[in-house]
Amino acid sequence: MNQPSQHERITLRIPRSVYAKAKAGAEAEHISLNSFIVRATARATEKRPRKIEPSTLATAPQ
Repeated sequence: MNQPSQHERITLRIPRSVYAKAKAGAEAEHISLNSFIVRATARATEKRPRKIEPSTLATAPQ
């Protein structure tokens, strides 16, 4: 019986310059390009406190 995959397959279109940087990063870390992209995506989507820009703060009426 086949188990459902816990992974999804996507086609990613990125500029060649970004591809080259990602490939170099993966090679520097001695991991596959796929693993590098998965890690980068996971870091980018982690929940973290949002920075509040001073210009977006409303002044309270006095």
